[in-house]
Amino acid sequence: MGKMAENFFPLKTKHFIIAPGNVKNVLEEEWSVTLNDGDKARVGSIHFENGILNGEVQMEVELEKEYEKSKYVQELFYSMARFVFQSDDIREISTQCRHENDHRVKGLEKAGYVFRQFKDGNDYYSMKKQKTSWTGLYVFIGLIAGFILGLTVSNLFMGTIIGVLSGAIIGFLLDKRETGKNK
Repeated sequence: MGKMAENFFPLKTKHFIIAPGNVKNVLEEEWSVTLNDGDKARVGSIHFENGILNGEVQMEVELEKEYEKSKYVQELFYSMARFVFQSDDIREISTQCRHENDHRVKGLEKAGYVFRQFKDGNDYYSMKKQKTSWTGLYVFIGLIAGFILGLTVSNLFMGTIIGVLSGAIIGFLLDKRETGKNK
Protein backbone atom coordinates (compact mmCIF):
# COMPACT_ATOMS: atom_id res chain seq x y z
CA MET A 1 0.00 0.00 0.00
CA GLY A 2 2.57 2.51 -1.05
CA LYS A 3 4.82 3.89 1.68
CA MET A 4 2.99 2.57 4.73
CA ALA A 5 5.35 2.24 7.66
CA GLU A 6 4.94 -0.39 10.31
CA ASN A 7 4.86 2.25 13.04
CA PHE A 8 1.31 3.27 11.98
CA PHE A 9 -0.07 0.20 13.71
CA PRO A 10 -2.11 -0.37 15.68
CA LEU A 11 -4.62 2.40 14.97
CA LYS A 12 -6.00 3.62 18.28
CA THR A 13 -9.33 5.37 18.69
CA LYS A 14 -11.29 6.40 21.75
CA HIS A 15 -12.89 2.97 22.17
CA PHE A 16 -10.93 0.61 19.89
CA ILE A 17 -7.54 -0.68 18.84
CA ILE A 18 -7.55 -1.60 15.16
CA ALA A 19 -4.69 -3.74 13.86
CA PRO A 20 -4.04 -5.63 10.62
CA GLY A 21 -3.18 -9.32 10.71
CA ASN A 22 -0.07 -8.64 8.59
CA VAL A 23 1.44 -5.15 8.52
CA LYS A 24 3.27 -5.87 5.27
CA ASN A 25 0.05 -6.63 3.38
CA VAL A 26 -2.65 -4.55 5.06
CA LEU A 27 -5.21 -4.63 2.24
CA GLU A 28 -5.11 -8.42 1.92
CA GLU A 29 -5.31 -9.46 5.56
CA GLU A 30 -8.14 -9.29 8.07
CA TRP A 31 -7.90 -6.57 10.69
CA SER A 32 -8.94 -7.13 14.28
CA VAL A 33 -11.01 -4.64 16.26
CA THR A 34 -10.41 -4.89 20.00
CA LEU A 35 -11.49 -2.77 22.93
CA ASN A 36 -9.13 -0.02 24.03
CA ASP A 37 -9.56 -0.84 27.70
CA GLY A 38 -7.88 -3.25 30.07
CA ASP A 39 -9.18 -6.57 28.75
CA LYS A 40 -8.60 -5.88 25.01
CA ALA A 41 -11.51 -8.15 24.02
CA ARG A 42 -12.01 -8.67 20.28
CA VAL A 43 -15.31 -7.11 19.20
CA GLY A 44 -15.06 -7.21 15.42
CA SER A 45 -13.08 -7.45 12.24
CA ILE A 46 -12.38 -5.43 9.12
CA HIS A 47 -11.28 -6.61 5.72
CA PHE A 48 -10.81 -5.08 2.30
CA GLU A 49 -12.23 -6.82 -0.75
CA ASN A 50 -10.20 -7.09 -3.96
CA GLY A 51 -7.41 -4.71 -2.86
CA ILE A 52 -7.14 -1.41 -4.74
CA LEU A 53 -9.25 -1.31 -7.89
CA ASN A 54 -9.21 1.91 -9.97
CA GLY A 55 -8.18 3.97 -6.95
CA GLU A 56 -10.97 2.53 -4.77
CA VAL A 57 -11.02 0.07 -1.89
CA GLN A 58 -14.09 -1.71 -0.59
CA MET A 59 -14.19 -2.25 3.15
CA GLU A 60 -16.34 -4.68 5.13
CA VAL A 61 -16.74 -4.26 8.88
CA GLU A 62 -18.25 -6.85 11.20
CA LEU A 63 -18.99 -5.88 14.79
CA GLU A 64 -20.56 -7.64 17.72
CA LYS A 65 -24.16 -6.57 18.16
CA GLU A 66 -23.56 -4.45 21.28
CA TYR A 67 -20.96 -2.36 19.39
CA GLU A 68 -23.18 -1.83 16.35
CA LYS A 69 -24.11 1.64 17.61
CA SER A 70 -23.73 4.77 15.49
CA LYS A 71 -20.98 6.31 17.66
CA TYR A 72 -18.82 3.17 17.36
CA VAL A 73 -19.54 2.80 13.64
CA GLN A 74 -18.62 6.45 13.09
CA GLU A 75 -15.38 6.05 15.03
CA LEU A 76 -14.27 2.93 13.11
CA PHE A 77 -15.19 4.07 9.62
CA TYR A 78 -13.71 7.54 10.08
CA SER A 79 -10.44 6.11 11.44
CA MET A 80 -10.13 3.64 8.59
CA ALA A 81 -10.79 6.35 5.98
CA ARG A 82 -8.09 8.55 7.54
CA PHE A 83 -5.68 5.64 7.41
CA VAL A 84 -6.52 4.57 3.84
CA PHE A 85 -6.28 8.11 2.43
CA GLN A 86 -2.65 8.34 3.52
CA SER A 87 -1.87 6.30 0.43
CA ASP A 88 -1.49 8.23 -2.84
CA ASP A 89 -2.97 5.24 -4.71
CA ILE A 90 -6.41 5.42 -3.06
CA ARG A 91 -8.98 8.10 -3.95
CA GLU A 92 -12.16 6.48 -2.60
CA ILE A 93 -13.23 4.06 0.12
CA SER A 94 -16.60 2.34 -0.11
CA THR A 95 -18.76 0.02 1.95
CA GLN A 96 -22.27 -1.34 2.10
CA CYS A 97 -24.82 -2.09 4.79
CA ARG A 98 -28.36 -3.38 5.13
CA HIS A 99 -30.91 -0.65 4.50
CA GLU A 100 -32.69 -1.37 7.78
CA ASN A 101 -29.52 -1.11 9.90
CA ASP A 102 -30.21 2.41 11.23
CA HIS A 103 -27.17 2.53 13.54
CA ARG A 104 -24.78 1.64 10.73
CA VAL A 105 -26.42 4.12 8.30
CA LYS A 106 -26.30 6.95 10.86
CA GLY A 107 -22.70 6.14 11.83
CA LEU A 108 -21.55 6.09 8.20
CA GLU A 109 -23.18 9.44 7.50
CA LYS A 110 -21.68 11.00 10.64
CA ALA A 111 -18.25 9.68 9.60
CA GLY A 112 -18.54 11.54 6.30
CA TYR A 113 -19.57 8.71 3.98
CA VAL A 114 -22.07 9.62 1.27
CA PHE A 115 -24.98 7.45 0.13
CA ARG A 116 -24.37 6.34 -3.47
CA GLN A 117 -27.09 3.82 -4.32
CA PHE A 118 -29.61 1.28 -3.05
CA LYS A 119 -29.36 -2.17 -4.59
CA ASP A 120 -30.59 -5.62 -3.50
CA GLY A 121 -31.59 -4.38 -0.02
CA ASN A 122 -28.20 -2.79 0.62
CA ASP A 123 -27.20 0.84 0.88
CA TYR A 124 -23.87 1.62 -0.76
CA TYR A 125 -21.77 4.39 0.79
CA SER A 126 -18.40 5.85 -0.06
CA MET A 127 -16.04 8.65 0.87
CA LYS A 128 -13.76 10.35 -1.63
CA LYS A 129 -10.38 11.82 -0.80
CA GLN A 130 -10.59 15.59 -0.59
CA LYS A 131 -8.87 17.45 -3.38
CA THR A 132 -6.44 20.20 -2.60
CA SER A 133 -6.99 23.70 -3.91
CA TRP A 134 -3.91 25.82 -4.32
CA THR A 135 -5.38 28.49 -6.61
CA GLY A 136 -7.18 30.45 -3.90
CA LEU A 137 -4.18 30.41 -1.61
CA TYR A 138 -1.78 31.62 -4.28
CA VAL A 139 -4.16 34.32 -5.55
CA PHE A 140 -4.25 35.67 -1.99
CA ILE A 141 -0.47 35.48 -1.64
CA GLY A 142 -0.13 37.10 -5.09
CA LEU A 143 -2.46 39.90 -4.02
CA ILE A 144 -0.32 40.69 -0.99
CA ALA A 145 2.91 40.41 -3.00
CA GLY A 146 1.32 42.64 -5.67
CA PHE A 147 0.51 45.33 -3.11
CA ILE A 148 4.10 45.25 -1.90
CA LEU A 149 5.43 45.35 -5.47
CA GLY A 150 3.01 48.16 -6.35
CA LEU A 151 4.12 50.24 -3.38
CA THR A 152 7.75 49.62 -4.28
CA VAL A 153 7.40 50.79 -7.91
CA SER A 154 4.83 53.49 -7.05
CA ASN A 155 2.09 51.85 -9.14
CA LEU A 156 -0.29 49.97 -6.84
CA PHE A 157 -2.67 49.02 -9.65
CA MET A 158 -0.03 47.35 -11.86
CA GLY A 159 1.62 45.61 -8.91
CA THR A 160 -1.70 44.17 -7.77
CA ILE A 161 -2.58 42.92 -11.27
CA ILE A 162 0.83 41.28 -11.69
CA GLY A 163 0.63 39.68 -8.23
CA VAL A 164 -2.89 38.29 -8.70
CA LEU A 165 -2.13 36.93 -12.18
CA SER A 166 1.12 35.27 -11.10
CA GLY A 167 -0.61 33.80 -8.01
CA ALA A 168 -3.48 32.46 -10.13
CA ILE A 169 -1.08 30.86 -12.60
CA ILE A 170 1.03 29.22 -9.88
CA GLY A 171 -2.11 27.95 -8.10
CA PHE A 172 -3.58 26.61 -11.34
CA LEU A 173 -0.37 24.74 -12.16
CA LEU A 174 -0.18 23.21 -8.67
CA ASP A 175 -3.85 22.14 -8.84
CA LYS A 176 -3.27 20.62 -12.27
CA ARG A 177 -0.23 18.71 -11.00
CA GLU A 178 -2.21 17.43 -7.98
CA THR A 179 -5.09 16.32 -10.18
CA GLY A 180 -2.70 14.48 -12.49
CA LYS A 181 -1.08 12.75 -9.53
CA ASN A 182 -4.45 11.53 -8.21
CA LYS A 183 -5.58 9.96 -11.49
